[in-house]
Amino acid sequence: MLKLFELAKIFFKDQIIYRFDVSISAVETVGRLLFAWLIWGAVFAGRDVVGGFTFEVMLLYYLVSSFIATLNGTMLGVSGEISHEIRNGNFTKFMVIPLNPQLYWLSQNFGVVTYLAMFILPVSVIGGFVFGTGGFVFQPALFLGLLMIPVGLAFMVSFHFFIGILAFKFQEVGFFLHIQHEVVNFVQGGVVPLVLLPAAALDVIRLLPFPHVVFTPAMLIIGQMDLREGFVSLGILVFWLAAFTVIAQVTYHRLRVKYDGVGI
Repeated sequence: MLKLFELAKIFFKDQIIYRFDVSISAVETVGRLLFAWLIWGAVFAGRDVVGGFTFEVMLLYYLVSSFIATLNGTMLGVSGEISHEIRNGNFTKFMVIPLNPQLYWLSQNFGVVTYLAMFILPVSVIGGFVFGTGGFVFQPALFLGLLMIPVGLAFMVSFHFFIGILAFKFQEVGFFLHIQHEVVNFVQGGVVPLVLLPAAALDVIRLLPFPHVVFTPAMLIIGQMDLREGFVSLGILVFWLAAFTVIAQVTYHRLRVKYDGVGI
């Protein structure tokens, strides 16, 4: 466990080199909020409530969901990086060092996310004041939403690790990366709040892990979801985290033996 913590610290410090990337991520967060302010400003013209949201609450949702989505954005590179390492033969290093590669990428990304959050959070708060998103209600649901953020990040690492190691079998996983990015972004609630979808579709989507990575914690944090529903969502997310961790490990150990880079 200590070596994983040290690994996270290394990647935390490594981000100092990429300060421009962090700045771009901060600008992107504000850009999303500006886009939401313009679009939903037009939708709310002459209306007080749309889909149970006031204009201020809608902006607050986009503020929180953009912050979480920005942190999740660091996970997108996991699958691409793994597939690149496999195709180039560099993945062999993970087969000889005494460290599970899935835990390696988990530690790496939590180190990156921690550094990123230090800059994105204040920018998000300032952006919230500028665009008049309103304030947070300090209640148990808010703290449950905050708890779900790292759990969701851990799930996304497991999910992208699984997508990445498919390169052992398929060599090129670009198709999987493109499809999963578009679909996941939508069902996470990154495009529109999922409560605006038909009830039947929402009931099905809520059984998947992805809404509970962005949409659910955002709704809990802004006080638009009750605590009981939040605990159910947390249970679903933990279940999928455990399931994908096992699936990824089983898939990895089955496919790695066919890897030419091992010398078999």
